Amino acid sequence: MSVVRKHRLYALPRWVTAWFILDAIVALAPPLYWAFDGDRTPLLGVPAAVFYFIAVSTCIAASIVAAYFAEARVGEAG
Repeated sequence: MSVVRKHRLYALPRWVTAWFILDAIVALAPPLYWAFDGDRTPLLGVPAAVFYFIAVSTCIAASIVAAYFAEARVGEAG
């Protein structure tokens, strides 16, 4: 089996790659103005900026777990 074919066999599914790209966009472009605009509207009892960072970190953690399971299903992960 050629190296290219073997690499394609173990490549991450496209949905995982798309999820990582979405994570990068959302994490690198946070709405920091929420913290400084003076509006303290709570979402589920916490300020909107704190809620945003908790939601983003949860989404990133879930994408890492999903990528692990996708690799384990193919047999690449230890």
